[in-house]
Amino acid sequence: MATLTFRVPDEVATRFAAHAKREGGRSVVLRRLVDEAVGARQAAEVDGAPSALPSVTAALTPSTKVTLRLRAEEVGRIIALAEARGMSRTQWITSLVRARLGVEHPQTGDERVVLRGIARELNRIGGNVNQIARAANTDARSNRPVSVDVRLLAEMSAAVDDLANALRQALGRSAGYWDTEA
Repeated sequence: MATLTFRVPDEVATRFAAHAKREGGRSVVLRRLVDEAVGARQAAEVDGAPSALPSVTAALTPSTKVTLRLRAEEVGRIIALAEARGMSRTQWITSLVRARLGVEHPQTGDERVVLRGIARELNRIGGNVNQIARAANTDARSNRPVSVDVRLLAEMSAAVDDLANALRQALGRSAGYWDTEA
């Protein structure tokens, strides 16, 4: 599930917290505002077929506690595996069960750092492509010959290929770790 984060001035945050306290809390109010902004409560049409966006509030159904009895050595192995992934025992067990159920695979902190780096690099390359397109459009509108640095385009293409491979490897490591099929 995605997380939305943004900054507001301290005074606005204080006033919002006071308002939200009367409405059930900040999270409740923010979820309701997001639902209203995207029309989650109203029917939407996707490719001509009627559908409804899931409500943020509906997606956050209450969880149920499950208790397991394991031998001490099994718990010790789980703790060691969880610590190696930078997770708590409960997070590790929950992730394993969710992987078996087909729910998305969680990433470790290191994997998230790699993925963020890939995203930053792709954003940088996208900015370069936009600058090239803008310059080419300006030249074309001015009836000047459009000049493109083929070497730069080749470098960006190679960088995108490298990032795509790094992305596949990072996601594969995470998914492979949780692979429950033997």
